[in-house]
Amino acid sequence: MSGVCLPSVLAVDDLPTDQTRLRTLTLAKGQVLFEAGQQATSLYVVRSGTIGTTSPNHYGVQQILFFSLGGDLVGASALHEDEYQTSARAVQRTALCEFPKELLLQSSEGNGGLVRFLRRALSKELNSIRCARLQLATPRADTRVASFVAWYASALAERRLAANRFHLPMSRVEIANHLGLAVESVSRALADLRAEDVLETHGREVQILDSRRLRELACSKQFRRPACASASHNCAASAR
Repeated sequence: MSGVCLPSVLAVDDLPTDQTRLRTLTLAKGQVLFEAGQQATSLYVVRSGTIGTTSPNHYGVQQILFFSLGGDLVGASALHEDEYQTSARAVQRTALCEFPKELLLQSSEGNGGLVRFLRRALSKELNSIRCARLQLATPRADTRVASFVAWYASALAERRLAANRFHLPMSRVEIANHLGLAVESVSRALADLRAEDVLETHGREVQILDSRRLRELACSKQFRRPACASASHNCAASAR
């Protein structure tokens, strides 16, 4: 179990010793992992696939706040809550490892590596929720779309995967929902990026042709918010 459930930032010794209580599960595309208001009994590490975390926006429509990829912890905000504050579902077929919350908290006592991992995961999740709200104030659709593509490429690079040519697991409907845009606006923004030779797209296949220009578009002044770690990372890279 330790081999398949081990996030890259942890050592084997950082995992809970009572691994008889750990289990793996696989979700079909669209299957719900947990819902807001449900008792928070477990946290999950993505082994493969993608999870979308959602919450109602001010219109009452479920908005995808952020996406969790391989190695990410899902449900971190439940560490200090009795109930899940958000909902999560599989964007594609997704394999996960389930960690009972009680076991994680017990195992973290005196375990510096696990404590740091949980703190980073909680901070990342809360930061992602803030950024989802902040990006709605960005007026330009092309800035939002460029920032999303730059974020996904950066996430792949962090996992040592090909970051210039990749397949997006999210549909344009899901991307539009996440960015607070109409699907047509996402399509037009991608068309503009193609026209500027920034990237090439064929369905969900994306090839980045000009990564520097992509970062510049993603780092317009409207979007450079200190709360958004992914945007700050990309902006710092484009300045070099």
